[in-house]
Amino acid sequence: IPKKNELIPFIQTITNLIVVAIENNHVSGEKIRQAAMRRDLELAAQMQSMLFPVTLPDKAGYRLQALYLPHQEVGGDYYDYIPISEDEFVFCMADVSGKGIPAALLCSNFQANLHAHVNVSSTLPELVRLLNQKVFKSAKGEKFITMFIGRYNSKTRELTYVNAGHNPPFLIHEKVVYMLNEGSTALGMFEELPFVNVGKTFVPGNAFLHCYTDGVTDVENEAGEDYGAFRLREFFTSRIHENDLKKVHQQLVDTLASFKQTGMYTDDITLLSCWFKV
Repeated sequence: IPKKNELIPFIQTITNLIVVAIENNHVSGEKIRQAAMRRDLELAAQMQSMLFPVTLPDKAGYRLQALYLPHQEVGGDYYDYIPISEDEFVFCMADVSGKGIPAALLCSNFQANLHAHVNVSSTLPELVRLLNQKVFKSAKGEKFITMFIGRYNSKTRELTYVNAGHNPPFLIHEKVVYMLNEGSTALGMFEELPFVNVGKTFVPGNAFLHCYTDGVTDVENEAGEDYGAFRLREFFTSRIHENDLKKVHQQLVDTLASFKQTGMYTDDITLLSCWFKV
């Protein structure tokens, strides 16, 4: 029979083996959980990519181009182009408060409601009020969506729009810049919007419209300075003779990367631009 002092090393060895086995089982379980989360995020990212238009038009009267760079696998930025008739189309940019899957789910719900009602709402204010009700009902007042929505008639060259608390897009002709800020509060903050103002403007030939989310203007450099709306306005104004919108977007991405230096992006970066041809 082994003596007591001879059993102690044996017991310690067995105990160590049991501890290692438990830790290995925990690590294995954590790896499985992380793999499942990655699969969920990949699926969510695939689903979110389906919200965006497959192609954007390049027609005789106008050309649209967009850029979307998510900060995480999924985000809350959204843009869209919806043809209404041969002469008219609706375009939209939105930004859901928050990040990750909850923001992406609300974004998906918003897209579905927009497509379901854009052709049956007689006016933009009616559509915006309806979208606000849907967002408020879905988010229970805990999240909101900033949105810019425009309707353009290529025959009359009239642009009508509502800016629901979103960063004002730039409409640039030559070196004159119009800030499109008429509208309402963000969607989902109130059960009923307190007001909805409609902006209307004539779009001259060879004008450019640039919509963006605050992920662009909020980029910070090492000194803690935002890139800001002023720098963005100067950037677009300096490129009024460049109609390759994809090239302009890439130049902006390069500019932001140079501006932030070693800093990190903190939000999605989304751009939607339109060149209104002569």
